[in-house]
Amino acid sequence: MINIIIFTVFFYLLLFSVIGYGIFFRRICFNEANLSDNEGSIYIGFYGLFFITLLSLISSLFVAHNFVFNIFLHVLGILFFVSLSFENKDKYLKNIILISLLLFSALLISKTNDDLSYYHLPFTKYLTEQKIIFGMGHLNHGYNLLSSLFFLNSTFYLPFIKYFSFHFGILFFVVFFNYFLIKEIFSKKNHEIINLLYIFSFAFFNLSFNRLAEHGTDKSGQLLIVILVIKLFQHTCFDKEKFKIKNILFLLPLMAYCISLKTYFLPYVIIGLIIFFMNIKFIVILKKFFFTKSFLSFILLLIFYFTHHFISTGCFISPLPATCFGEKLIWARDINDMINLSIWLEQWAKAGAGPNFRVENVAEYIANLNWISTWIEKYFLVKFLDQLGILFSSFLVVYLLAKNFKYKNIDFLINKKILFFYLMILVIFSIWLLNHPTLRYGGYSIVFLVLSIPMAFLFQIFENRKMLYKNLKFFILFVVVVFNFKNIDRIINEFSRDDIFKFSNFPFYAIKEKDYKAYDFNSNLTIYSAHHCWATPSPCGHVDEKIVVTKKNGYFFINKLK
Repeated sequence: MINIIIFTVFFYLLLFSVIGYGIFFRRICFNEANLSDNEGSIYIGFYGLFFITLLSLISSLFVAHNFVFNIFLHVLGILFFVSLSFENKDKYLKNIILISLLLFSALLISKTNDDLSYYHLPFTKYLTEQKIIFGMGHLNHGYNLLSSLFFLNSTFYLPFIKYFSFHFGILFFVVFFNYFLIKEIFSKKNHEIINLLYIFSFAFFNLSFNRLAEHGTDKSGQLLIVILVIKLFQHTCFDKEKFKIKNILFLLPLMAYCISLKTYFLPYVIIGLIIFFMNIKFIVILKKFFFTKSFLSFILLLIFYFTHHFISTGCFISPLPATCFGEKLIWARDINDMINLSIWLEQWAKAGAGPNFRVENVAEYIANLNWISTWIEKYFLVKFLDQLGILFSSFLVVYLLAKNFKYKNIDFLINKKILFFYLMILVIFSIWLLNHPTLRYGGYSIVFLVLSIPMAFLFQIFENRKMLYKNLKFFILFVVVVFNFKNIDRIINEFSRDDIFKFSNFPFYAIKEKDYKAYDFNSNLTIYSAHHCWATPSPCGHVDEKIVVTKKNGYFFINKLK
């Protein structure tokens, strides 16, 4: 019983701290007088996650995120939560708490993401025990694949709960995502096309992303990018009022946040450029744009995020070889290592590798479209098709609830702005398909956008049902029930497992005790070695006789001799 109390109390204390930082960031970054009711609340939770992550990226350069640091950080967040107010704050909190309770079953997991033992937990735990160490990429491939989610999660390391809170951040994303959607779905200011896209998003992502253990570092960013793109679509193509730069500024910090969660979101910057090319006075807008707190926060997050790439690997964008310095830095990974890692990730994404097979000629396989037939056989028909089934089932249910089989007279035509915007979506889809065509690597979001936008236009030609909003409330309730049913069924199954992932310390997830070796270096750094480190002391990874460690100006540098 005590574990359940600890688990729940810390979840809500951290949730309130995140909201507190969100309120604080919005106050210092935007003019409160210019915020509407929706703008005053739909971004707050995401702003809180953004700001704590920014603080984490900066502070980890100098200190470890231990109990003392994190207690101070979140006590300050809770003070912001208590002392700072905004319009309809009480209503906002009631809705957030209600949504979190309705989604709480997803948080109760025994088996975590498959990569937790390999590098998610070791990387995050390293941030709680050490300030940054140069060259961590030599110890484990996972240390080359940085996500700002690790830095966020490291701040959740607190007494009693320890590292069992490292998946709280994922549910925070889901809670704020659903609050955003529900608020927007019932907004009368949105065009019908936009509302349909939000309804599709609510249905598909809640039904597809119900297992928190499968989120890893990939799905949180995909939730966020979808609502940002739809919001940008609304502002650039549907808003009746004159284009306002402030509408885009609200999104800018969160666009940077998406990129920091996973670098494969970088192509979405293309869509951001649309706002300038769609306006005659884009030069004037551009000048105003650069001198805003919003743009400053965008730049700061990306600077510190890619600084950590550089510190860990010697590459500004890991694992892109063109951004690596190789032998020019004492801690940098060899260029050939990064080329091989990049090829491996592309090979895996194109279904050229799996647990029990590898293609023989990798270079030939990933070139051009040689991989298509294997990808269709081993990935599209096995995993991709299931997700398409969920998406099209969502379309069908939404149609039956919201539309009649009668055509209506519409005066809306697809204009050049809409065509141009959708063309940019197709460009990003092409980049995804040709380079990393797996749903995990940004596929859920871009495939959803490619299919749901034309489907929303198709739905527009049919008349709405008279009880549209009542039907939508029923639909939202139905999705929530299915979400919880699937999670409760999973929890029951996890209690009956007979492996290490059986629930034996409910509600804490399972951690495997590992045997490891400790290697002491002359620089007074101890590195622990294990195949999968789990909760082994840090830094932990693969250590051999080629690893050397030096210390300069209070920082450790790990290198690997040839």
